Amino acid sequence: MSRKARNCGLAAALSVTAALWTVIPSSPAAGAQSAMRTYRGTATVVVDSYDYCGGPLSGERRFIGTSRYKMAARFVTGPRKSAAGRVERNPFYWEFYVGNIGAVGSFQLGSAHVVTASARDLGGNARDPRLLLGYWVTSRSGTSWSGKLVDSHRAEGATFNHFYGEKTIVPCRNLGTSPFLYAVNAGATVSGRVSSGSAAFTISGSTYGDNYRFRITFNG
Repeated sequence: MSRKARNCGLAAALSVTAALWTVIPSSPAAGAQSAMRTYRGTATVVVDSYDYCGGPLSGERRFIGTSRYKMAARFVTGPRKSAAGRVERNPFYWEFYVGNIGAVGSFQLGSAHVVTASARDLGGNARDPRLLLGYWVTSRSGTSWSGKLVDSHRAEGATFNHFYGEKTIVPCRNLGTSPFLYAVNAGATVSGRVSSGSAAFTISGSTYGDNYRFRITFNG
């Protein structure tokens, strides 16, 4: 990531307002991928950075700058995740990693996750201790693939889709920054193609708090 973006002043607070995403009962899925595949390639990334230090009294959102960079990336697909008689709403399970995860400028994205932390749902009702959380809903027609991030699952404390950015140590003061984990907002989109031998797609979205807006183009 460029030095200009690394020095951006950022402020965000994670929320716990997302509702549990409804998944569909499991059934045989036409076209679901039956084996794990890994596509390795390069991601071209454009990130717009913002803070909330604008206006005469500060507090207004303002544009800081744009960073453009390329990183090694990895796209992994496999059988759809399922738990407690339910299955994710995607033609295949997938994970996508850009850069060295945890380093500033890297991304971690994924379609679904099974958690076992609680045997009760958000309403306090008993449930199977294995809970399927669906993040993305995608579809495929031939090799064309597209969809949307429908729930970040901040409410469950189980965000998986992340951008590793930076946050100012003291808001609106030039006293340095530290790495910070930003959840990707619901509404992010993916569009492209996935075949048995290659994958090429674009993912666009923003982070919670609108500190970053990004566009990732992958070829692998």
